[in-house]
Amino acid sequence: MKPMTLLTALAFGAFAAAPTLAQRSPLPPPEPIQHITGNVYKIFGGGGNTLVLVQKAGVVLIDTKMPGNGQAILDQVRTVTDKPITTIINTHSHPDHIGSTDFIREKYPNVQVISSENTKTEIAGNPMYKAGVLPNVTYKDRMTLGKGKERIELYYFGPAHTTGDTFVVVPSAHLLFMGDVMAWDMAPFLPSGGASVLPVALEKLVSTVKGVDIVVEGHGHVNNWKGLERFTRFNRALLTAARAAYDRGDAPGTAVAELQKNPEFAPLLDTKIKKGLEYGNTPLARAHMNVNVAFQEFAGERVTTANGAPLPATDKHKGSDPKDTAPPPPPAA
Repeated sequence: MKPMTLLTALAFGAFAAAPTLAQRSPLPPPEPIQHITGNVYKIFGGGGNTLVLVQKAGVVLIDTKMPGNGQAILDQVRTVTDKPITTIINTHSHPDHIGSTDFIREKYPNVQVISSENTKTEIAGNPMYKAGVLPNVTYKDRMTLGKGKERIELYYFGPAHTTGDTFVVVPSAHLLFMGDVMAWDMAPFLPSGGASVLPVALEKLVSTVKGVDIVVEGHGHVNNWKGLERFTRFNRALLTAARAAYDRGDAPGTAVAELQKNPEFAPLLDTKIKKGLEYGNTPLARAHMNVNVAFQEFAGERVTTANGAPLPATDKHKGSDPKDTAPPPPPAA
């Protein structure tokens, strides 16, 4: 499978090859572990960020990257502690976040693997996943792990990037881990969540969670609370602009043009490829993708544009310019 085909499959829910992939994925490999604050560390690369919490009894991992990265994760953890892995929390069902769970589980058979109920349903519904990635503990809306300084809070606020996204709060560290609802400080992929529901989940998150200063995104970026608030406003503004353009009968690109008028949103609409997203697209293209998704949702159509495909013109709406979501050209040799 060619790298772009594989990564497209990863990001948009067509996971046929990823869960059985034995070798390292074409993603950038894991980097040396990075200290964030207190007992919290992050491992970038090889898929989504892996958050590492070193506690008295052992280590909590949040997300486990693509298949083939389990030993690399353990090797990096061993640079900061010899304690066993006791808990794995999976923020959602995509293979670049759960792919090495089975490997780590083989090393630590008694580990708790925790996810939302909807995430477990998504994993169980994909026959290509190995049994070892299936969670053995689930929660519905909220779950508390541990006490005192080791307390961890898990929240589910409804569909967003997927149907089962978990937000992880570490109160003692004043830290929130977003999973792929927020990654690279740009609008998220929406393979099975939705443009219409994403702002609702984010607004519930912002209104519910208190005392957070550090916001760790699902890939790459470490942000802050003000960045999350801006991101929440941006996704609401995107939906509002998309609805207005759709109702006027305008092309979807006019909604993005409206967003570009707000200087606050400039970082979320730039045209740079992010580190670790070399296989993907730009923030500006992602905004166009999500407006296209919103148009199809408004029209009651099956969503076919989450992976960057142009929005086809129908009797309900105008089509999009294919250039708006086309992959950027490769860098000059």
